[in-house]
Amino acid sequence: MSELVRAFLSIDIENKALLPQISETQRKLDTSLAKMKFVEIENIHFTMKFFGDTSLIRIGEIRECLNKIKIEPFEIMVHGVGAFPTKRKPRVIWIGVTQNADRVRSIIMEVDSRLKELGYQPEKQKFTPHATIARVRYIKDAEQLANNLDDLVNQPIGPMTVSKLSMKKSTLTPSGPIYETLWTIS
Repeated sequence: MSELVRAFLSIDIENKALLPQISETQRKLDTSLAKMKFVEIENIHFTMKFFGDTSLIRIGEIRECLNKIKIEPFEIMVHGVGAFPTKRKPRVIWIGVTQNADRVRSIIMEVDSRLKELGYQPEKQKFTPHATIARVRYIKDAEQLANNLDDLVNQPIGPMTVSKLSMKKSTLTPSGPIYETLWTIS
């Protein structure tokens, strides 16, 4: 039986110059309004598809299926803060994409289309390109937290080039997840 790994497909933040700006955005989140767990700066990425526990054999099949995708490098603008499911009751706080978000969406549409042959179904909700920066554990003041998030909706972060997708292995540890790149598509 093949080993199972927790796997996801991502766009990595290759422009390391963005990391201080992302850290600054995390600092602007008011922790007096909610108990939050911040994502470690080196772990922040744009999740394209989460596979969960997947066999290494299956990950090889996914690679073969997705290897036909060609990504012509393009620039996105990382900009603004949002929340899922809503700003008043967030579980996830994220940074988003303004420029070329449709190109990111077209990549996930191609990924979903190709993965159908392996039995994977596309997500039901419209894909929102985002990188999680914090997870909310407990809300102390929902209205003020929503106001805090509204203040950051136009937070500029900066440009980055998208040139590849990375299949990541996530190992959960008591001190947080450890990510390892298994392979890339460019």
